[in-house]
Amino acid sequence: MSAKTDREHFEEYRDQTLAKHTILEKYIFAYFNIVKRTGGSNLVYIDGFAGRGTYDGEDGRPIPGSPLRALQKIASHADLASKVTTVFIEKDRHLYTQLVGHLEAFHSANPSIRKPQHQLGSFAPSMAQELDTLAAKNRTIAPAFVFVDPCGVDGAEFGIIERLLKSQDKAEVFLFFNIEGVRRILGLRDKMADTLSKLLGSDERARQLLQRVDACHTAAEREEAIVTFYEELLRTQTPARFVVSFRVEKEDRKITSHYLIHASQHPLGFAIMKDVMWRVGKTAEGKGGLALEQASSVPMNMLFTPEWEAVRQSILAELLSGMKRVSYFCVDLVQKPANRLCSKAYKTALLELEAEKRIVVMSKTGLLPAGDRPRLKGVLTLGDDYYVRLP
Repeated sequence: MSAKTDREHFEEYRDQTLAKHTILEKYIFAYFNIVKRTGGSNLVYIDGFAGRGTYDGEDGRPIPGSPLRALQKIASHADLASKVTTVFIEKDRHLYTQLVGHLEAFHSANPSIRKPQHQLGSFAPSMAQELDTLAAKNRTIAPAFVFVDPCGVDGAEFGIIERLLKSQDKAEVFLFFNIEGVRRILGLRDKMADTLSKLLGSDERARQLLQRVDACHTAAEREEAIVTFYEELLRTQTPARFVVSFRVEKEDRKITSHYLIHASQHPLGFAIMKDVMWRVGKTAEGKGGLALEQASSVPMNMLFTPEWEAVRQSILAELLSGMKRVSYFCVDLVQKPANRLCSKAYKTALLELEAEKRIVVMSKTGLLPAGDRPRLKGVLTLGDDYYVRLP
């Protein structure tokens, strides 16, 4: 089946699009609320591949796309509405015309927000021009959340992502990584042209990735090599040490369609994004996760969906050295760059282990077993300030 064009993409609203938009709107609300506390009076949201602003619903009615969903979140909080500048970039003139109409209509209905800015053009050159203009004035971009969501592989150039992250220590990027497209390009070998070089930042990196993939023996190994290579680039070539990927499986085949990759320069953003992704994720284990499995009936390996018993065993292994605060798992560990688990995963596993009497929950002083604890909707809770130990 051939890849959809940019225009065809908006003719159908799929589960994977809903998952992407849900992650986006839940996280940007948290991001802007955290960043504004540092005293910044100007924040920026950039949608580099904005599209037309809506999708076609099954009943014929339009469904809000990423531009309108982001604006709705920003408009829902008066303090954000007055501080966040939104910028929407779209290269297709037909889609851009529709986008402008939706943006103007939203602003008319929500005059408290800053008027959305929009530009007809491609993401990388448009952002390069804006950064050049700021640099000429000895200025840098304000704290920015940048959504990079191309329809295919073209356009998500590493050079501009690197520049954005280096220009502002509070900048973050959330991007669509089309691994299916990358696999096709790698299959062309000497006829790859420059698409992959732009995605990775250089011809040499494209050659290095090809060599890594050639050394693999299975499809799963090749996929892991591709994703790991890109994550390593973000961690080593930009200030974004905290990178997490969300795997999206094809609807009708047990292979990966794409990844949603978040790059942050701060551990708190990393921890929050993992928690958001985990709650949106759907896996065969039924525990949430960093994946949207649509066709699979069996879990993937630990890179993508941590096997649940392995999560539980990792907690028990940590407790072999002695009693730990719950915050050790739910704050300290989840903020480590190499840890793919989130607070929600640890809390769920800890409560399961307690119910099975494989751990003991201690009081907030750590001296006695905990007595009655609060319940939420009848379910026992576990605060970060309790302690846990082996029986």
